[in-house]
Parts: sequence; structure tokens; C-alpha cells
Amino acid sequence: MAIINRRQTIRGRRLGALLAALCMCASMAGCGQVQEEETMSELVPVNVQNPEAGALTLQNEFVGTVSPQESVYVMPLVTAEVISTNVSVGDVVSAGDELCKLDSEAAQLQLASAQAQYDSALAGVNSAQLGYDMAQAQYESTEAQLDAQLGGQQNLQLYQMQSQIDSLQEGIEDLYDQQLDLSEQKADLKEKRDQAKSSLAQAQSALSAMQGLQTSLLKGDEGSESDKKTFLETNKDLIKTTVGVTVPESLDDSSDDGKKLIVTTYDLVLEKVASSVTALQQTYNLCQSTVQQLETAIDSVKDGEDQLDGALEDAYTGLDQAQVTMNITRDQIFNDTKKVVDANKKTAELSVESAAASVDSAQLGIEGAQIAVDSAAYQLDMYTLKAPISGVIESASVKEHDFASPGTPAYIISNKDTMTVTFYVSEGIRSTLAAGQAVSVDRNGRLYDAVITEIGSMIDQNTGLFAVKTCVSTPDDSLLTGCSVKVTVDTYSQNNALLIPYDAVYYDDGEAYVYVAVDGVAQRRNIETGIFDEDTITVLSGLTPEDQLITSWSANLREGAQISVVEQSGGGAGDGAEDADVSPQDAMTQDGE
Repeated sequence: MAIINRRQTIRGRRLGALLAALCMCASMAGCGQVQEEETMSELVPVNVQNPEAGALTLQNEFVGTVSPQESVYVMPLVTAEVISTNVSVGDVVSAGDELCKLDSEAAQLQLASAQAQYDSALAGVNSAQLGYDMAQAQYESTEAQLDAQLGGQQNLQLYQMQSQIDSLQEGIEDLYDQQLDLSEQKADLKEKRDQAKSSLAQAQSALSAMQGLQTSLLKGDEGSESDKKTFLETNKDLIKTTVGVTVPESLDDSSDDGKKLIVTTYDLVLEKVASSVTALQQTYNLCQSTVQQLETAIDSVKDGEDQLDGALEDAYTGLDQAQVTMNITRDQIFNDTKKVVDANKKTAELSVESAAASVDSAQLGIEGAQIAVDSAAYQLDMYTLKAPISGVIESASVKEHDFASPGTPAYIISNKDTMTVTFYVSEGIRSTLAAGQAVSVDRNGRLYDAVITEIGSMIDQNTGLFAVKTCVSTPDDSLLTGCSVKVTVDTYSQNNALLIPYDAVYYDDGEAYVYVAVDGVAQRRNIETGIFDEDTITVLSGLTPEDQLITSWSANLREGAQISVVEQSGGGAGDGAEDADVSPQDAMTQDGE
């Protein structure tokens, strides 16, 4: 790391000027010349400027090492002769590409042996399965024979009885369905009967009204035209609504035409009423006949329901008798015969279980053989080295007919889409850095932008420093793996501080101070300093932007000296007394390497 310590150079230059002045004084004393110290009474020429408020950021340079962001070592897992290689240093490969092949004859023999053992185990499984199938068939045959011995005829009887019971139960369900249908039919007939009765009542009422109107018309038919006129005018609304004949608004019985109109209208009404009476009589008779038919149908449905009730009662009686008969038949099985049959069945079951155990054992054997095959295939795969990542072949340590071994990497593959630069810093500088911070990488004058990706939290045992990693996202061919580069990074920074020339600061027993011009007199001000670079130093306290800072050096400059301002600048860090003699100040260093 570069150390910012320009003061040593300036101090040496000021010490040389001081020695020259001492020699001159000694020469003058040797000549016997005695002079008064006119400098005490003369004005000291000075340059002044105002401190400038601002910020100062320091940069440090470090030596970094370039490495790929992703790099893998392809290690052989077995010791064997290399029989072919497919890549060389500098080749670009993709993940899964074949790099080289090793002699795998022994592994192939091992896989063939494992496959043979698997085939043998599979044959054992097939044989055991065949034995199980035979045992199962024997069991089923024995069970059928024992069932016949136990009472085949009785089983037939039980089957027949059960069939009879099932048939009775189905018949009962059918009777219930018929009852439901009859009930729905009866409800529908009752609804139609009620509708027919309503229509009959309406027809009877209309018939009676029409017959009454007819009677009145017949009585008035023998009367005079004046009586008929009165009847028509009095009942014109009824005539209109019942028979649809409109009676003229004006009827005149004083003229022959008027009387003729009255008679014609009266006869028309009488004819219409007679026709309506006939039609209504027919409707009444039809409704009366319909009601009688529906009543007869309802009575018929009721008779059917009574018959179904009797059939259901008979069916339940037959079902109960069949159940009792079946239970009695079942209870007649001989207990001793049943015990012998059960024992023989148990023996047959044990044979089936033994055959099933043989199948399970053979299945375990084939599973073990499959594991051996998979293991041999995995071992065989070890004899082909493949690229685990995509990248560039950085190193290749194997060639044909050499022996590869697990202790030596066969290839090194690096993914150079992004490159990592690693450098080391002290604890103080580490605290000023942050992940994501931009840095500059210099490789033989070519600059690359990078960002800090990782800040170490543990001291490196070799360097005693902390590792910092940066990422270069746009590398080129000049960033070679392992090469050294210069890394420039912003470290210390102070904001809201006063900036003054570095050479304007003096030190007295380690305490920093400056001179300011006040009313033509030099005054000493003790200050608190912060960070600094070659030209500028920050002042944390002791000065204000309004102070006139004396930036030039003179041997006669001291507290209370009379001064004369020769040059005044607007502020900020200047050159100061760069060529002046040394001031009584000590070198000050910052945390660096």
C-alpha cells in the first residue's frame, strides 16, 4: 500500500534551508560585524487565504491478484491409464462435455458380473413367484374340496333359500313401488274429479241463469211491441253479455218500422237464448258424466290398494318363514366336521404364506443385486471425466498413456465471464469500505471498473490483513488468472470540514497550530486536524471560514509579529510555503500500509 507522507520530503527541504541560514549567520559573526535585529521592527510579508468548507476523500492503492469468479478442479476418482483426451489448455467447454477417458476394463467386468448376479436374482424371483402361484392354486382347490366335504348339498339348499329370500325381498320392493304408483294415480284422479265438479257447478249455474232468461222471453213473446221494447231496454246489458246480441239504443214502437225492429230484435234474442240453453245443457251433462267416471276410477284405485296391502302382508309372512328355515338349516352343520375342515384350510394357508415369504426373500435378493449393478455403473462412470461447469481449460495435467490418480487434478476449468480481484487491507481501512463500493483496477495502464463484493471478517494468517474481493464484470484477455493489478479505492473521507493547505500547519510537541492575520498582527491558533493528502488537510475545530490563514513561511513569523499581506487568495488549499524552510512541525501519518 502507498503511504501518504509527503511531509518527510518537505521537512528535508526546510531543514536544508535552515542549515544554510545558520551558516550565513556564522559567517557574519566571524567577520566581526554586529548588526541590530532589524527584522523585529520590520513587517513580515505573508500570503493569506480564507479556509474553505468542503469534503476531502483519500484514495489508497493496493496490489491485487486476479482470479476467475468460478474455478473448479476436475479430480479423477480412480487411478487408471488415460486412453484418450479431448481437450487442451485454452479450449472452451460446456458443462457435461467429455474431457478424457480412462481405462475402464476392470470396471466393465465388475458391471458385467453385477448384471449377471442381477439376472440370477431375477430368475430366483420368477421361480419363487411360480411356487407361490402353485401354492395359491392348491389352496383354492383344497378349499373348494373342503367346502364340498363340509356340506355341498346343504350349501346348495342355503343358496336356494337365500335366492328365495332375495326374490321375496325384491317382490316386496315391487309391491311398495306399485303402492306408490297407485297413491300418485289416486291423487291425480281426485284432483281431476275436483276440477270436473267445479266445472259442473259452473255449467249448472250458467244453465239456470240462461233458462230463467228463456222463460222470461217466452212469457213476453205473447205481449205487445211496447212490452217487448220495455223488456229489451231493461235487460239489454244481460242480453249483451249472455248471448252477444246488441239491443239498439233507440227503439220506437209508434211506427211500423220501429215495431218491426223491436219484434225482429226480440225474436233474435229468443233464438240465441234457446241455442245457449241447449249448449249449456250438453256441457252440464258432459261434466256430470266426467265426475261419475272419475269417482268410479278412484274407487277402482282404492280396491287395488287394498289388494296390494294383502299381497304385502303375504310376502312378509313368506319372508319370515324363509329366514327361519334358513337359520335352522345353517345351525345343522356338524361341529366336528367343521373343525377338521378348518384345520385342513389352515394347513393350506400356511403353505401359501411360506411361498409368499420365499417371494419376498427373492425380491430382497434382486434389490441387493440392483444396488450392486447401480454401484458398478457409477464406478464405470468415474472412468470418464466430464466438465462440471462451462468455461476455459486453464490447466491440463493428463495426456494419453499417463496414469491419472485421485491426488492430482486432471484439469482446472475457469468461468471467466466475470473475474475477481483480491487485495488485502488493514483493519482501519477495512472499516471504511462497504460492499457494492466502486473501485478502479489497473492492469498495465488499462483501467477496469469493479465493485467490492466481499469484505473479509477474519485476518489472513499469511499477511496479517483482511482480504477484500472485487468483481470485474467486463474483463478481457489481459486479465489473466494469477496476474497482479493495481487497485485504487476511496478510503477515508470527511465532510463538512474546513480545508487548508497542508504546509500552513505547524506542530509544537505534537499539537497542531496555524497563524492567522488579525489587524496586521500574526496570531497563533491551536487547531484540531483530520485527514490529509499531499496538498490539503482538514481542520475540525479552531478555525472559521472568515479567518485569514497565513499560508507562507518566514523565519520571523511568530505570535504577535507585525505582518504585511503580500497576496490574498479566495480560499481553499494552496501551494503554501512549498519552497520555504522547515517549520517546527513533526511528520504525521495516517492509518495505511
